[in-house]
Amino acid sequence: MKAKTILIVEDDLFTSRLMTSFFERKGYIAYQAFDSGAAFMYAADKKIDIIILDVTLPTDSGVSIIQKLKSISFCPVIFYSSVATEEMEIKALESGGDDFINKQRGMNVLYTRVSRLLNQQSATEVQPEASSDVVSINNIILHSELGQCNVNGEIIELQKKESRLLNFLMRHKNSLVNRDEISYILNGYAYDGWSRSIDLIICRLRKKLKAANIPESAIKSLRGKGYSLVEQEFIAA
Repeated sequence: MKAKTILIVEDDLFTSRLMTSFFERKGYIAYQAFDSGAAFMYAADKKIDIIILDVTLPTDSGVSIIQKLKSISFCPVIFYSSVATEEMEIKALESGGDDFINKQRGMNVLYTRVSRLLNQQSATEVQPEASSDVVSINNIILHSELGQCNVNGEIIELQKKESRLLNFLMRHKNSLVNRDEISYILNGYAYDGWSRSIDLIICRLRKKLKAANIPESAIKSLRGKGYSLVEQEFIAA
C-alpha cells in the first residue's frame, strides 16, 4: 500500500519537527512548511493527501489562506491550533476546514482524525484527480511529475513551472485564474504587480502547444485579471 503524504504547515520549528517525526513513524511521507509561501509551493509541487494547518503563521493566518491552498491541492485540511476559543473553531470550519483540533488534545487525537478523514475520502472516492499528477482534457494528457504533455501521441517537454501552471489551468478549466493564484503556485507569494515572469511562462506554453496544433487562444488572456484555459479550444486541430 502506497504511503500517504501529509503537509504540515506550522511555523514553530520544534512543534513541526515533533509532528513530522510522529507521522513518519506512522508510515506517512511528511513535508514541512513554515509559512504560507512554502505551503503553496508544496501544495503545487507534491501530491498531498492531507494538510495540517496552523491558524497563526508568520505572514498570514491559516484561515485566510485555506481557500487558495485547497484550490491548489484539493485535499482535506485539518486546523491544528493552540487557540482554543469557540469563535476561532467556528471561523476555521466556516472558512473551509474539514476539522479543527486544539493542540492540547495531543498527537494521538490528531492522528485519529487524520486517519478518519483519509478513510472517508477513500471510501467515497472524493476527487480522485487530487492524488494523481495526471490530468486530461480532450485526450490531451499532462503528466506534471514528468513534465510531459501528450497530444495525440506527440510528447511536449515542459519546464517545471510550465508544467505546474498548465496543471493548474487544466484543473480550473473555463475559470479565471488570477495572477495572485498563479504567483502562489509558481513562487509561493502573491503577484508583485510588475514582474513579467508569468506572461513569459504563458508565452512559452502557448508556443509549445501551438507546435502540437493547439491554438494559442486555448489559453485566453483577460487583461488585468489573469488567464483561463478554454476547454472547447484546448484541442489539437
